[in-house]
Amino acid sequence: MVYILLVILTPLLALADSFTLLEKKLEEIRTLRASFIQKVQYSWYPKPEVSKGFFYAQKGGKFRIEYEQPQRMLIVSDGKRILIYDPEENTAILDRVERNRSAVVEALFLLSRPLRDVFDKVGEISRNNGHVIVLKPKVQDPYFSRVYVEVDGWRNIKSIKVEEKDGSFTTVELVDVKYNFTPSEDLFRITVPKGVRVRQI
Repeated sequence: MVYILLVILTPLLALADSFTLLEKKLEEIRTLRASFIQKVQYSWYPKPEVSKGFFYAQKGGKFRIEYEQPQRMLIVSDGKRILIYDPEENTAILDRVERNRSAVVEALFLLSRPLRDVFDKVGEISRNNGHVIVLKPKVQDPYFSRVYVEVDGWRNIKSIKVEEKDGSFTTVELVDVKYNFTPSEDLFRITVPKGVRVRQI
């Protein structure tokens, strides 16, 4: 009987431990800086849309995304407002964070919500000296149905793949990740360049 219980419980304990370690890792991160490769695979189009750039985040919901390829674009938030700036069009959109909330994004990318409050773990896959942790949102999210978090042996996040409710997938691969760096005062500041047409939402 004891051996039967061990056979049943050991996989469950491993799943719980992996989830706990990832949650602890995220809790220790105050700031994050990384290069990224983003691939969007739409359900209705066979070829993925690829973007590259730089990502910065700070606990409390501050973030900055600098798209460099295929076209330049800046998205920055001070935790209260969001600025989307398109230098090619010389336009900017200014919106409030509260109008653009996603529990999935806040927990995994913005370091501002505990992982356990947002997700249930539904599985794990061993891959390339690491693991892919499969998460399902347990809170209502208008966009995402399932998330796949690839981590290395030290539980550092290598990539995050989100499955959207329309069947599309977005994968963000993180490269040259730096944790707990000291950001400059202007990194998350909302600043509209002079001469840019701004649309308030």
